[in-house]
Amino acid sequence: MHNETIENYLKTIYHLSNGNTCVVTNKQLAFTLKVNPATVTEAVRKLDALNLVKYEKSYGTQLSTQGTKKALAIVRRHRIWETFLAKELGFGWDEVHEIAEELEHVSSEKLIQKLFQKLGNPLFDPHGDPIPDENGKFHKIEFIKLSEAKVGRNYILSGVADHSSAFLKFLDYNKLKIGDQIKILGREIFDGSMLINCNKNEIRLSLQMVLNLLVKK
Repeated sequence: MHNETIENYLKTIYHLSNGNTCVVTNKQLAFTLKVNPATVTEAVRKLDALNLVKYEKSYGTQLSTQGTKKALAIVRRHRIWETFLAKELGFGWDEVHEIAEELEHVSSEKLIQKLFQKLGNPLFDPHGDPIPDENGKFHKIEFIKLSEAKVGRNYILSGVADHSSAFLKFLDYNKLKIGDQIKILGREIFDGSMLINCNKNEIRLSLQMVLNLLVKK
């Protein structure tokens, strides 16, 4: 297997397993990576032989300790590149993900550390996702979905669960960004949509939107 393919599998397994807290099926991997199930089966068997995953045909795939370490290193590189592209080169947060998908395979730790230091050792990327440190540790903050927020209270918009360009462009259109303070004005019981106030603007958000926005008090 090419190194880039290995890294793509490890990162995908990490994300699908919610930080390696559950097992990932071949069906999930095939759907996410857009490959056929036979290709996935062959790949995870090879990863198992490399001691990067633990694979059982009737059970699924889980990262090994070594695989988790490698996956976190890839996540770290990806999020540092996203931050660099946004902060230093002026790319929009809806643009950085696809470019970082290519740059994350540049594995020079010296380069990554130089970028990290130049950026001021950031804790979060442009989407509000935490950047792992060199040891794979995260700066943890308790987020909740906006859908779980209480009417009448103020919150800080802190992250997004959907990184798609369409979703992020919608937020840009409504002038919503990470770090904004929002107030929950109301919730429709019928469809789960919410009315919020942000920067003196009232914005109606659909259920799909509030399920993919993360906030903190």
